[in-house]
Amino acid sequence: MKTVSLMLALSLGLITAACSGKVAVNSSNAPANRPATTNSPAASTNANTSTATSESSAPVTVTGKWEMVGNAGDWKNTVDMVGMDGFLWSIEADGSLYKTDPATGNYTQIGDRGSFSHLKHLEAMDHMLWTVEDDTLYKNDPATGKWERMGEGGGWGKTVAMAGLNGILYSVEPDGSLWKTDKSGNDTLVDKGDFKGCTDLAALDGRLWTLENGTLYSTEPASLKWREIADFKNITVMISGADFLWMLDESGTLLKVDRNGTSMVIGDPGSYGKTTVLTTLNGKLWTVEGGNLYKTS
Repeated sequence: MKTVSLMLALSLGLITAACSGKVAVNSSNAPANRPATTNSPAASTNANTSTATSESSAPVTVTGKWEMVGNAGDWKNTVDMVGMDGFLWSIEADGSLYKTDPATGNYTQIGDRGSFSHLKHLEAMDHMLWTVEDDTLYKNDPATGKWERMGEGGGWGKTVAMAGLNGILYSVEPDGSLWKTDKSGNDTLVDKGDFKGCTDLAALDGRLWTLENGTLYSTEPASLKWREIADFKNITVMISGADFLWMLDESGTLLKVDRNGTSMVIGDPGSYGKTTVLTTLNGKLWTVEGGNLYKTS
């Protein structure tokens, strides 16, 4: 839980602690009452070609070439990471927030050490970092050092996944309820129960993309009209870019998935088996593997 003393002051110096990254970036929700179907897509990492988009909507072009960024082992304590405004923002196991220059891997601690302890979810939206800590939602402005508790606190302890779309934060709970939260922290129940079974949530093309019981769905949030896209199973992570969805399966295979559910294996099957964090930034895929930060282009 954030303490009153938390002030996210941007420091210009290097820090002595390591940066952190995200294990399950962008969870997804899915309507209950939909047929549960599964399929196992082939996928791979660090060695092929594909295209996606970064958090800033820049196209991500992946050829499979990768390189380590920064020093070996600096990311061993990473638990969550997102790309925003040209930087990687990560949180470590002790709750400390870091800002990393993707060109050099140099990192700077932001705010007080441990300010983001009890973190459960991290999302980047409209130049803000949105976090769920214990059962409360916070909005954090890393540029000014200000943070704000959304609402009266509480109510977010059961959140399965959340994703930002068009200035609205969407979230799903275990009972399948879909909620939307505006920038002022006002919550609205969008759907009661139709997203039960959701494990991952992502935003792409103005729609919500969910994995439900091994099936990928696309949902228009205003009308709740949905379309079954394709069957996937054993997916552990799903994130979105401007043009594609990116998935990792249990075998460590990386998939690039288009809007029709057509998947392409990137690199060798299983080559991302040690990946604990996956995100996009500046047209690249970024992973944390074995405590190291890697850039795949």
